[in-house]
Amino acid sequence: MVLLDADTAGCVLTWLNNGGTLDPRRTRVLRSCIEELDRVIPEITESAGIQYCQRLRQLALLVSATLSGAT
Repeated sequence: MVLLDADTAGCVLTWLNNGGTLDPRRTRVLRSCIEELDRVIPEITESAGIQYCQRLRQLALLVSATLSGAT
């Protein structure tokens, strides 16, 4: 979870610092993070953890949506 959080946050920070763009590698990493969050969120039992990961996923989805044409 720590790595998933760091990878997602790193991609979002890079997106912010690059004026709303990500290179193809980071785009793949971000999309992979979304898929992984989809897998782990149902396994989390702590309410605060669920809420945090859902917000992290939503943030990743919003950034990913701006990259619709990127691979």
